[in-house]
Amino acid sequence: MNGKHYYKTKVVKVGKWALLPLDGETWFGNKSSDYFKKYFGIYKGGLYLCSDGLFHGYLAKDLFENLKRRIIGINKKNYQALEKKLQFFYTLKKSAQLAITSDSKLQYSKLSNKQLANRFLFIRDWVRKVTIFDQFGFIGEDFLLSLAEEILVNKLNLVKKSPAYNEVLFALTKPEAISTTLSEKRFILRKAIDIKNKKTSLEKASKVLAKKFGWMPVFCYGIPWDDIYYQKELTVVLKNNLQKLEKDYLKLKDYKRNRNNEIAHLVVRYKIKAQDLQKFIDFGLALDGRNEAEYFVSFSGFYLLPLHKEIAKRLSVSVNQVRMLFEDELEDCLNGKKDINKILNSFGKVRGFGFNREMSKRFIFSGSEAAKMFKYIEKNSSNAQGNDEIQGICASSGKAKGTIRIIPSPDYNDKVKAGDILVSYATTVDYLPAMKRAAAIITEVGGLTCHAAVVSREFGIPCVIALKNAMTNFKDGDLVEVDADRGLVKVLQKSK
Repeated sequence: MNGKHYYKTKVVKVGKWALLPLDGETWFGNKSSDYFKKYFGIYKGGLYLCSDGLFHGYLAKDLFENLKRRIIGINKKNYQALEKKLQFFYTLKKSAQLAITSDSKLQYSKLSNKQLANRFLFIRDWVRKVTIFDQFGFIGEDFLLSLAEEILVNKLNLVKKSPAYNEVLFALTKPEAISTTLSEKRFILRKAIDIKNKKTSLEKASKVLAKKFGWMPVFCYGIPWDDIYYQKELTVVLKNNLQKLEKDYLKLKDYKRNRNNEIAHLVVRYKIKAQDLQKFIDFGLALDGRNEAEYFVSFSGFYLLPLHKEIAKRLSVSVNQVRMLFEDELEDCLNGKKDINKILNSFGKVRGFGFNREMSKRFIFSGSEAAKMFKYIEKNSSNAQGNDEIQGICASSGKAKGTIRIIPSPDYNDKVKAGDILVSYATTVDYLPAMKRAAAIITEVGGLTCHAAVVSREFGIPCVIALKNAMTNFKDGDLVEVDADRGLVKVLQKSK
């Protein structure tokens, strides 16, 4: 049996996401591990099992130590070396966007099956290159955070997890580049101001927004935002008076200067040395690389949507059935080497893959192997975060009161109304429609660089992450109070 070493290896569960095998392979396949090794110096192979539409990820504890040693080694001669390495993300993302859009007007219906497969793999390969920065963020987070925490507690004399501690940590790790989330918000405000000043119409502004940002919630197979969506968004924003719109817009227009001024103020106030500040800069870049890499998955996902549909049409299956395959299987089916129905019929309830002990080579489990492994590993692994049912981690400060809405996947986004409390295993970009309406967010897994954490801070709403069993301990309709600074969620009234 492949993967016998997993029965002896200490592993931690790093998350579970509403993904299917083809989706999850983007981040976790062997080619992704090869790119990680090429750029960061180590393989990152893990164990990944898909069951009931959820993709579960596990990593050997050794991997975290290996990356820690690599980070120390990178910075050994020059304490700014890691920053330079992480800055490459922005250059790479720009190249990837240009490459993906260069042939975006191809008529897929006119391509041969081989050409169709090649185009699909071409886009996916760019995604793999970019998402190694997402992987770096969550594998390296605990170590990078520990370096920042040491400075906050031992040099700045802040009480760990106190409101002041969180405020300084979040400010010092704020990325210099404005995020996609805030860029969209800024553009919406700009268009709302133009509408107020009669420089454009609601209809024209909505079409511009849809063209520029409509791809955002796609992720793996979400629904793009169209002009109707943005008409609704703008209608809500336009309820504010012109003075408030301009004030909010200027704050985002000067994002970089405001961010730099805030950090400069804290440097003076706490007398932070350059080498200490560098720890926060590195953490902020890891955080931004992780968040923006996920947005790039959405960007590329938007261009993969018609490919998914054309492939499904040619293979006479549904898009979700296509997403149950792995890349090699999909390529073989398109090239006539394998029968897709035989592959689909061979599945058990669990699909998955692992790597050899050295994490350099991947193997795919049979259905029975995957089911056996899943049963064992779920009993014998701890969570990287989220081992406490009482108290989670503050990812974005503040308090909120509202009604719980359990969102196991983006298919349930519409359940969340304005002022509700969104609860999920973890969020990804395709949860954005619901996140925009939520008064607070709670997740079972994740760290300070995860999607829910970053977006909540950008939205200015409370967020508690890594609250074990939140999806089962709360019920739809429960009225709760979220005290994010303390990582606590109190049930005020249970649903009937």
